[in-house]
Amino acid sequence: MKALGARVKALRHQRGLLQKQIAEKAGLTPSMMSQIEAGRLTPTLPTLGKLASAFGIRVPELLEPTASADSIQISRRRDHAIVSFEDCAEWWTVLGAGLFEGKIRAVIATLDGRKRGVSTDKVIIKPGQMKLFHVLQGKVALRYAGKSYPMSEGDSALVDGAAPHGWDNVGRGRARVLWVILG
Repeated sequence: MKALGARVKALRHQRGLLQKQIAEKAGLTPSMMSQIEAGRLTPTLPTLGKLASAFGIRVPELLEPTASADSIQISRRRDHAIVSFEDCAEWWTVLGAGLFEGKIRAVIATLDGRKRGVSTDKVIIKPGQMKLFHVLQGKVALRYAGKSYPMSEGDSALVDGAAPHGWDNVGRGRARVLWVILG
């Protein structure tokens, strides 16, 4: 989370703004802005949207450092952005260096035991975008087009991202899944 806070702070400094000024532009409290920059607060997706708008950029530019022209980009675990959702127990670890803007985007989604994941009404997916769902840990149920599919560690599914979908942790322990969005 500190990497995201550092990026927000760097953007603010590049624009010559005070925390209070960017907080006002984003509709946040100065205290919340301070906590985000210090890495003590995980901003929700709507809050990331407000921050991006205040800076005049898109959310992926907050989540990913600027890509270089090198043929390899390494993304360190400590630099991965964490995204949470309002009214949902799920959180995402955004993977990859510079991938979020490309044709492939990948996140590891995590849910504690017996929790319901975010529904697609909170995540905008373009029609025709395919999503690979792969269970890394735990027992889950993939919700897709009104049906539920039980899955375990190592199981995968390929779904059309435009159809209603989500997932639930049906086990007692933590569950983690990999979502890879193609297109």
